Amino acid sequence: MAFIRRWLLIGGVLVLGAGQLWAGPREQRAYAAAVAPFQDGLWSYAATNLTQFIRKYPNSTNVPAAVLWLARAEFNQGEFTDAMTTLHDHQAMAGNLADQYVYWIGEAQSGHGDFAAAAATLTSLPRDFPASALQLTAVVEAAAAYARLGDWPRHDALLDNPDGVFQRAAQRDPGNPLVLTGQLARENSKFQQRDFSGVLAVYSRLTNAWPLLNQQQRGQAIYLEHLAEMELGDFAAALAAATNLVQIASLPTNPDWLATAWAAQGAALLSLGRTNEAVLAYQQNLLPGTPGGKQQAAILEIAALAVARENLTNAVTVLEKFLNQFPAAAESELALLTLGELQLKASLAPPVDPNQLAAVCSNFNQFITAYPNSSLIGRAYLDRGWCEWLGNQTNAALTDFSTAAQRLPASPEQALAIFKSGDAWFMAGDFTAARRSYQTVLNGFAGFPEVAKSLGDRALYQILRADLELKDADGAEQAMRQLLQRLPAGPLAESGALLLGEAFSDFGRPEQARAVFQQFAGEFPDSPLRPQVDLAVARTFEPEGNWSEAITNYEGWLTSYPTNNLRPSVEYALGRANYSAGRETNAFQIFTAFIARFPADRNAPLAQWWVADHFFRLGGASLLDAEKNYELIFQTPGWTNAALNYAAQLMAGRAAAGRQDYQNAANYLVRLLADTNCPPPLMTQAMFAYGGVLMSWDLADTNRPFANYELATNVFMQILQANPTNNLGALAGCELAKCYRQLMNYFAATNAFAQVFNSPYASVSIRSEAKIAFGSLLEKIAAQGGDPSDLLRQARDDCYLAVFYPDSGFYREGESPDAFWMRKAGVQALPLIKTLGVDALDKFIDRMENLFPQLTDSLEKKRTALVN
Repeated sequence: MAFIRRWLLIGGVLVLGAGQLWAGPREQRAYAAAVAPFQDGLWSYAATNLTQFIRKYPNSTNVPAAVLWLARAEFNQGEFTDAMTTLHDHQAMAGNLADQYVYWIGEAQSGHGDFAAAAATLTSLPRDFPASALQLTAVVEAAAAYARLGDWPRHDALLDNPDGVFQRAAQRDPGNPLVLTGQLARENSKFQQRDFSGVLAVYSRLTNAWPLLNQQQRGQAIYLEHLAEMELGDFAAALAAATNLVQIASLPTNPDWLATAWAAQGAALLSLGRTNEAVLAYQQNLLPGTPGGKQQAAILEIAALAVARENLTNAVTVLEKFLNQFPAAAESELALLTLGELQLKASLAPPVDPNQLAAVCSNFNQFITAYPNSSLIGRAYLDRGWCEWLGNQTNAALTDFSTAAQRLPASPEQALAIFKSGDAWFMAGDFTAARRSYQTVLNGFAGFPEVAKSLGDRALYQILRADLELKDADGAEQAMRQLLQRLPAGPLAESGALLLGEAFSDFGRPEQARAVFQQFAGEFPDSPLRPQVDLAVARTFEPEGNWSEAITNYEGWLTSYPTNNLRPSVEYALGRANYSAGRETNAFQIFTAFIARFPADRNAPLAQWWVADHFFRLGGASLLDAEKNYELIFQTPGWTNAALNYAAQLMAGRAAAGRQDYQNAANYLVRLLADTNCPPPLMTQAMFAYGGVLMSWDLADTNRPFANYELATNVFMQILQANPTNNLGALAGCELAKCYRQLMNYFAATNAFAQVFNSPYASVSIRSEAKIAFGSLLEKIAAQGGDPSDLLRQARDDCYLAVFYPDSGFYREGESPDAFWMRKAGVQALPLIKTLGVDALDKFIDRMENLFPQLTDSLEKKRTALVN
């Protein structure tokens, strides 16, 4: 808007001077004297002079123009109501200035904050004055008013209408400053409505007029492009936009835009997984001259990254710097609390140091004293309670946990505070109060499913313990019944995602849980829950990996309760325990007997799956048995586990492919791919399997001997297009390249392999495989004639040795070589290293033997063959 008004000021001097031709000399001098201060920016003085002129010469032909000057002087002083009154009172005499009166009434309404009225006034101008030179200006300003209202449909109706004023002007004069302002508004509108492709389309049009945009406009345009690319998941393009924004904001330096640019670059690098570079970008906003708010945001981002990378020491250092540098910042509350929580987490490493806990606790003391009315105060009390709890200060912890429960809003944190209050009451021997706290956690947070997931089982377990201490047989039996009902979904060793990862009471410790169950069995030997309790005891050995004891207890249970309705579950658990203990023959006998005895049990398809997997693991001739057993899973009536059925079809296809029955394999996989209800992850696996079948299958088409590879390229291309930003896409790209290689389209193959090993989404294994395959292709191309030296050198140095040496520059931050591909790269490099001389070859083989001693015999044979 400010730009438009400056433009109008220049044009307005010419337009408003038109009335002077009919004035007398004295009147003319008075008019000129009244206008001159306005042109010098003396708004108040101009308003006084113009008011006097209008009163002294009410019939002057210059009065309409003087009124307009007066209204604009009032507007420039922020007297929007006076400006509107001035224009409205004289609108009947506006004459050929009527369109300008309407325009400035709309501007005054906008300045007054009445954007709806402003938009209505401004949109009336092109309708009522079709010949006005202000049509385009009014439309752009009306759109700005709609933007202030968030009324994007009306905003777009003005600027996107192909027959409207704006679009006609954009076609006629795309470099017009008003058109460029409107295009920037359109780009923003698309972003606000999450039409990110629309943002990029408008940005593309703006780049055609790039030299005409000023620094602010370029910054806005490219920043919105960056945000749109981030939302679309094209982080590489977003990084390129942020990098361009850094350059734009640097020439000349614009601190606000430069800080925005560095933050944008950090966000893009972080999304690409380039964390170290992201930190470096954020650190640019710690330099002197960066606006304070951007410095604060950068420090908090760096601290958050340090936390995410488990670099607690660095995070603590960054937050301490923030608090020292910005003690009065609005974010200081959160920074101080986060600092304390990070230090508390760091202090949990055993053995817990009481002095360290006291130092950590001082942060929370400081917070509670400095911010008694903070919205975070409840968390501070909860955190201080943890310090006291870990320091065995039970009474102090109880006080802080209870205060936290009162000060926190209904939330998982409040549930945690109440739970810990129960633990403190339990430690103090008040089992009634403890049980009340646990029951509140169990029953009072229905609106927070995560509480039931992370604390529900533990609360029941603690209620059971309290009931046992209180000798409350009915309560203990009720708690045990509920706990046993939940066990299949939440085994005893399951750890909840709780504050600081702290295990609660005995719940995460199978041996203590087992003792409580055995205590229950001892005190209530005739309880009807006894079979379930004994089964729970047996299950507690599984999380410990104590399969021998688990098997003993399951077998004992089957002897003790031969007719109990839980028998099928116990027999299935016994088979699983035998397999986990390495007793595969026993497991096979148990599972096959289980399927025959309990074909309608919910675990029967799982047992059948195990049998099929057993044959699949044996391989060879057993693959036919594997295929038949997988078939039983999806062909047996009544077995309606859809996910398992789809997975079984996939495995049947793999088993058929493994025994080279490609026709049968294709039948399974094509049928699976045609089922629209198949879960997408399984569908992708089936496509990979089908592509692999096509690559292995000789279709015996003499006219098209490589037709199978042509079909496979289509399959892998579909996977690639559906997964452009993950490792699956990279894996498909690698398989696609292999197809091109087999089709002898070496240009397409090398290009595809290069895209894989340059992909930010590919795993180190896939990148290594693609790099080595790229080298092999270079060797193949070199063998076709000409001077092969450059190609062979590139294959050796840029491909094989790049994968072989961890510090070659091929590996990215955080990546470690894949031993299989590292070994493969070394073997591939051997013949080419010979060209460097025998000494280099010997040293390289020595290095390989040190790294892969199992290859020593074969490497010595290669040494002899290559040296000779």
